[in-house]
Amino acid sequence: MNLHKTHHQRIIFIILVFLISNWNNIAFGQSEDKLGSWYIYNGFFNVSPKVELFFETQLRNYEVFSNPETFFLRPYFNYYLTNTFQMGLGLEYHKSWIYAEDPDEKTSSNEFRITLQGMLFQKIDRVNLQHRYRYEFRNVDENDLQRMRYRIQATIPLNTKVIAKGTVFANVFNEIMVDTEPKLQVSQNRVYFAGGYQFSKSLNFQLGYLFVSRTSNTHHRLQFFLTHKLYFYEKN
Repeated sequence: MNLHKTHHQRIIFIILVFLISNWNNIAFGQSEDKLGSWYIYNGFFNVSPKVELFFETQLRNYEVFSNPETFFLRPYFNYYLTNTFQMGLGLEYHKSWIYAEDPDEKTSSNEFRITLQGMLFQKIDRVNLQHRYRYEFRNVDENDLQRMRYRIQATIPLNTKVIAKGTVFANVFNEIMVDTEPKLQVSQNRVYFAGGYQFSKSLNFQLGYLFVSRTSNTHHRLQFFLTHKLYFYEKN
């Protein structure tokens, strides 16, 4: 028996069980009757082996093609302390709307956010693991809030051993969010399952399903996810 391979398979199995078991662990409220959507662009601009500029924008809808929920811009400055650990600082602007069938009845809120982030990268056989740690200082309509977040994500190439041009891959994650100010409480949990295709070394697309549990309700969202990565230096 190949003990090394068996060990890797057990780790992958544990990750998947962890993700699936959290599906209903934090289901706080009643489920919405709408299937919504998140349209996401992630841009990674690597200016050196250590320095990365990141830009994300999202449009979230209460329904797949209509009824906006949130729009935000999220630029980050990231620095690799080692080959497998990265620190980041983000400045964000979010505009959110309450649910309403009539656009004239929608009211909105504005949020400005400063985020500290750490990311740990691991590779187990063909599985790419990512641990993301965030602490957020949030100002929502003049109210100061704070929150910490942890996400574990597994990206698994299906038709190749590594992710390269032409790779079909699966992506799964679980993220938990804990409010720390004004009071300590678990506020949200997210579970995500997706399939993706790597068009080139710098561009891929994912289509996935996101289950969001909040203290007041649960949401079901489709995700349309475009990731763009550029290197402005010659990689070894």
